[in-house]
Amino acid sequence: MNLPLIGLLVCQILLVVFAIFLIVSWINQTPFYPSSVRKLDKLIKDGEIKLPNDVRFVDIGSGDGRFVVWAARQGYSAHGLEYNPFLTLYSKLRLLVGGLLGKAKVYNKNFNKHDFSDYNVAYMYIFSEHMDKIREKLFSEMKPGSMVISNTFKFKDLEPDQVIGKFNIYRVK
Repeated sequence: MNLPLIGLLVCQILLVVFAIFLIVSWINQTPFYPSSVRKLDKLIKDGEIKLPNDVRFVDIGSGDGRFVVWAARQGYSAHGLEYNPFLTLYSKLRLLVGGLLGKAKVYNKNFNKHDFSDYNVAYMYIFSEHMDKIREKLFSEMKPGSMVISNTFKFKDLEPDQVIGKFNIYRVK
């Protein structure tokens, strides 16, 4: 058998599966839409957003892992939750190449099946429909004083404690 031909066939199959997964994710309203770490990083470094001591960070819908990588590089305990297996694999590769495997983890799972009690900072950039599905879980499992940072979207019928630019910041009470 011709090894280069097999490799090409495997790559084509993976691309088709990836394309199908992207289409399904758009239909399910869970598309990958990357956002910049720079704005959040600047707000934290400038003291406009005050994080708790001993940050235990989770990125809900972590996509390509850029916020997990950022959090790990800040010295935070960092986890990511991503439903798309291709993006999870990519995120894990980023952690490996960046030498951050021991400092951060990315899980391929639905956020409804994850325990949030160990985190004191949750970041998310997900549609409002999904935010409302996770709201009760976050606010009942995270400890009082914990922070939920939402990029762009807001929880229905819940005013943020602080709004800075496109970031909506909620405190768990």
